[in-house]
Amino acid sequence: MMHETFLQEALIEAWRARGQTAPNPAVGTVAVMQGNIVARAYHAGVGCLHAEQKLLEDLPEDCSDMTLYVTLEPCNHWGKTPPCVDGIIQRRFKQVVFGFCDPNPVVQKNDTPALLRAKGIDVLHYPMPEIDAFYESYAYWQKTGMPFVTIKVAQSLDGKIAASDKQPIALSNAACAAFTHSARKHSDVILTSTQTVMADNPLLNTRLEDEVTAKPIAVVGQTKLDGDYHIFETAKELHFYETHDLVAVLKDLGTKGYHDVWVEAGGTLFTALHEAGLVNRTHIYLTPHVVGDGIDLCQDGVIMRAEKKVTLTTLDDNVKMTLDWVR
Repeated sequence: MMHETFLQEALIEAWRARGQTAPNPAVGTVAVMQGNIVARAYHAGVGCLHAEQKLLEDLPEDCSDMTLYVTLEPCNHWGKTPPCVDGIIQRRFKQVVFGFCDPNPVVQKNDTPALLRAKGIDVLHYPMPEIDAFYESYAYWQKTGMPFVTIKVAQSLDGKIAASDKQPIALSNAACAAFTHSARKHSDVILTSTQTVMADNPLLNTRLEDEVTAKPIAVVGQTKLDGDYHIFETAKELHFYETHDLVAVLKDLGTKGYHDVWVEAGGTLFTALHEAGLVNRTHIYLTPHVVGDGIDLCQDGVIMRAEKKVTLTTLDDNVKMTLDWVR
């Protein structure tokens, strides 16, 4: 339980920058001495110190009576910053406990545990389901070069997502909205369509309590956006794709270093992504509204028949149905 407790604390740190570090993974760490946390840190983003290096700023030169807990296997190669293993070795930590093996081939080749053990530092890989889930998209990106795609949509009790005149209608509740904004914040980029931008003129930023965060936004569609749309002001950066080739779009986003793509769009893009087998996770907010004459969620019901794991979560008077697709 001790290892779990302190790795959970490291994970809390990692969540602080989740969605801000691409192409790097988010990492959190804590230093423990005699059962107490004496320092904590996280990686804030590209060009910033790695979590372990940041932690060392708050520690003495001799850490031989300390254990380092870190969510991800410490790096062992030069990038924009020096290898974390060098600093760990120099400070002579007693033990390093990490939650997830880095799937980066360079890290695997150099073998962090072997480097540390060669210097007399005890190393333990202690996997936890929460940390495995945290790095699911990073591992997927490392393995495939493609981002992990999550899409959300709200539908009425009679299966509609909009009125027949295509005007947006409020379906999901405040609890679903809070989940959406949290998911936006912790994703690397938001993908939408030109149709959605023109119809809804969404902000597509993160609004949680008093915090407003700008996110990178990618827009796909044959129509060129020409107008005073909110995303021109709210986006951290904009990527436009005038194509129907969704595989090429996602490959390019992966090449740009995005691990997590969060999709908010209408039925056309929703259907196309599922038809192409490009969605890893689908969130459907099931609401008690009845629309009547309106636009169906799925333009092709066959896409929902693929193998999947289904999880239901109650969010006040809505139900979030999560579909994890088996690929």
